[in-house]
Amino acid sequence: MNEQKILTLLGFASKAKKLVYGKDNIRDYIKNPKLKNKLIIIAKDTGERVKKDIKIRCDISNVPLIEFSDKKTISKATGMENVAVIGIIDENMVKSILEFYSKGG
Repeated sequence: MNEQKILTLLGFASKAKKLVYGKDNIRDYIKNPKLKNKLIIIAKDTGERVKKDIKIRCDISNVPLIEFSDKKTISKATGMENVAVIGIIDENMVKSILEFYSKGG
């Protein structure tokens, strides 16, 4: 049930305004040298072109990337509409999500 825990954390991050979304914001987030622990979450049903672009950017900047759930579920958890890719700003939340995910999220 780690998926539900991750979705709950995404909800908390959204309420705390600790999420980044939108193409340009995500690109800036990935390149931001001030943030030490970063994490990109991309919905499994995101288009291949977007997935490839984000994956390349994450690889270049050494940012972990998790393919997780679907757009509808992520959007519902964050209270936003049609969200395919999000970045998490809060470093403690990044650690928690990675921990839950590594345990089979």
